[in-house]
Amino acid sequence: MGRVPITVTVDEEVLEEFKKVCEKNDIKISTKINSLMKEWVMNNKNE
Repeated sequence: MGRVPITVTVDEEVLEEFKKVCEKNDIKISTKINSLMKEWVMNNKNE
């Protein structure tokens, strides 16, 4: 499966907190966003 670069607009405060959490847990931001999006799709694709 290939990867596609995207541009997403989010609240600045949310992004800063997300970065802090990822850094604290030694997680790449893009990897975590991909995981969260995949989880959301799997939980909502049958609606």
